[in-house]
Amino acid sequence: MSSTQNSSLAPGLTIIPTMTSVTWVYFSVTFLAMVTCVLGMAGNSVVIWLLSFRVRRSPFCVYVLNLAVADLLFLLCMASLLSLETRPLFTSSTSSRVYEGMKRIKYFAYTAGLSLLTAISTQRCLSVLFPIWYKCHQPRHLSSVVCGALWALALLMNFLASFFCIRFWHPDENQCFQVDMVLSSLILGIFMPVMILSSTILLIQVRKNTLLRRRRPRRLFVVILASVFVFLTCSLPLGIYWFLLYWVGLPEDGRLLYICLSRFSSCLSSSANPVIYFLVGSQKSHRLRESLGAVLGRALRDEPEPEGRETPSVCTNDEI
Repeated sequence: MSSTQNSSLAPGLTIIPTMTSVTWVYFSVTFLAMVTCVLGMAGNSVVIWLLSFRVRRSPFCVYVLNLAVADLLFLLCMASLLSLETRPLFTSSTSSRVYEGMKRIKYFAYTAGLSLLTAISTQRCLSVLFPIWYKCHQPRHLSSVVCGALWALALLMNFLASFFCIRFWHPDENQCFQVDMVLSSLILGIFMPVMILSSTILLIQVRKNTLLRRRRPRRLFVVILASVFVFLTCSLPLGIYWFLLYWVGLPEDGRLLYICLSRFSSCLSSSANPVIYFLVGSQKSHRLRESLGAVLGRALRDEPEPEGRETPSVCTNDEI
């Protein structure tokens, strides 16, 4: 592989051209990541189509729709990056520019997905802690405004990083890397604690209500907690690997293995949400007979589920 590709992976990282055991692991995990990206893009595309045309739109459905768009964009960029890295003709300047562009868009999608998932868990936490306010006093189009603001914030942060890197520090890749690391620390330092705190509170409240009322938790809460857990276990390593590569003196083979494994786990995270929706929303008695829209609508339903009765298959909040 070319030196251009090697510098794009991480500072000081080179891929040994000989087929060592580490190289075999790299290409094997890359192949699995590509397959996961394809399946994840198909799943998120189905979710986007259903929420756009088949399922009644609620505030939470707006969040899920935007999260699916962010995951789809992330998987598309990741698949493009992996394809470019494994191409034998990756030495052209055009491919290098496309690679850098895809990498920036991937960071943009990752930031947007992280912030949207944080907003989802925070709003659900507020709905549990302050149910009267949430039901009676929340702004009607709050979810749409929050989603738009988070997309704009992610775009602004990535645009500033790209602008300063290309305009002032293009010859010095180390300075560009430091800018990315600062932005990553801001993103993870702000959104990650909020997500963990709100999800923990939500889990405690849901568990308490389940024990006191002897009722199954809402499917919506199960979806949120499962999505947050998958993100923290699978997608978080991609957000912190820059810190490990910069501060920890890992061997070259160790860096390569950590990068490919973190990419694969992040692809799993972005591909897992559609699976979570349909697993949580499906009912055993009708698992093979229901439409995908009915299953998805039930999973995202923001109302208590009646005991012993079938639940409606639409999102039933007020915002259309």
